[in-house]
Amino acid sequence: MAAVTYIFMVLFFILAGYVVYFVLHDSDKVLNNSYNKRQDLLAKRVTKGSILSDASKVLAKTVTDKKGKETREYPYGGLFAHTVGRVSHGKTGLEASEGYTMLTSGIHPLAAMVNRMTGEKDPGNSVVTTLNVKLSQTAGNALGSRKGAVVVMEPDTGKILAMVSKPTYDPNGLTDAVWKKLTADGEEDSALYNRATQGLYPPGSTFKLYTALQYIRENTDHSTFRYRCRGSIGTGSERIQCYGGEIHGRMNLTGAFAKSCNVFFCRIGTGLDIASWKSLCEAFYYNKTIPLENLEQKASRFSITEHTSKGDLMQVSIGQGDTLVSPLQNALLVCAAVNGGKLMQPYLVNRIEDFAGNVVSENKPVLLSEPITKEEAKELKKLMRATVTEGTATSLLYGNYKAGGKTGSAEFQNGSTDSHAWFVGYGEKGGKKLVVSIVVEAAGTGSAYAVPVAKKIFDAYW
Repeated sequence: MAAVTYIFMVLFFILAGYVVYFVLHDSDKVLNNSYNKRQDLLAKRVTKGSILSDASKVLAKTVTDKKGKETREYPYGGLFAHTVGRVSHGKTGLEASEGYTMLTSGIHPLAAMVNRMTGEKDPGNSVVTTLNVKLSQTAGNALGSRKGAVVVMEPDTGKILAMVSKPTYDPNGLTDAVWKKLTADGEEDSALYNRATQGLYPPGSTFKLYTALQYIRENTDHSTFRYRCRGSIGTGSERIQCYGGEIHGRMNLTGAFAKSCNVFFCRIGTGLDIASWKSLCEAFYYNKTIPLENLEQKASRFSITEHTSKGDLMQVSIGQGDTLVSPLQNALLVCAAVNGGKLMQPYLVNRIEDFAGNVVSENKPVLLSEPITKEEAKELKKLMRATVTEGTATSLLYGNYKAGGKTGSAEFQNGSTDSHAWFVGYGEKGGKKLVVSIVVEAAGTGSAYAVPVAKKIFDAYW
């Protein structure tokens, strides 16, 4: 009898623990799920609140016509389509993840009672995001008509200030005919696709950040090591050249990073401890999704093993091969390096306000981990700074801020001669720091096509 009692007590505590866990952790996720019918019931008596920028500019709002019909309006058209999302033809973005939040009203209960009697709807709460309109417009204009993505973050808070994906679409008046065109077979633009979180690209030379960091960890003499670049390394089908066949000569780690010497990085990459290297990458969310619940995403991939051939290891060392990365994930190591080794959780929702502007709840910066030491962070910043002072991003040397980063030209895996242009890096001035991750599809070199986008963003911010 006592055993049965104890079993029931254990089951009770397990159930109670789950209820507490659900309330604290999963309740918002379930309530904001677009399939939750409770939202449909709330929509009958609450006018859905707005989505606002960091400066409270309207990114999405509910408009009611004379007949009482409600529609969602997006003042900036397609600029925020992939982050703010849509409600027509399936909810996406913040429209989906914060739907219940915006259908909850902070109105006084007595006022709500009056509204019930008069047939008026309660005003829903608004979502104030971290998104900055000026930086988003700058990023969108800088990409122009090219396909690609831009992510702009505060490394010391994790706030996403801009997330732009192109091509895009206008969520206003999304008719069936437009939808059919957007989803047609063979539609090459993939305008519905958020390239910033769902696009997976070979990182090219931006991955040399990881190769360099792992080399630094394993070699106390990394500052004195020299290797002579003769323009290529390897033989036959495994032969790898420096970009344009350039011969860099005798190089140290800083010079090789700044000049993006493939030969040097193939040499050091083939001697790295594979298990440790993989652990480093996974500490920055390779092979798993980033903790950002508001948007759909695909996990970046890093798949080497102890059986990986030397030729494939050389490819991996310079960001080619099977390694794939999203623009959001590619910003994380730079964020940690600029933030003294601390990696903050990326987030899009700053706070929730009621109809009168009173703060209902507010998100605070969250420390995810400290995957690198302060000393390693300094080493990486030194390397990235050299890219600007003496390497492939010298156009960033002339701003009224201090910048650093890494360019990349990532070759297609299908044998095409085109390459994606990459730049990941930072700018800082007067205690303020900004990190950018930029990919321009099938454009060419990172220095020619991605760095100018970064410069426009930094110039607009400072």
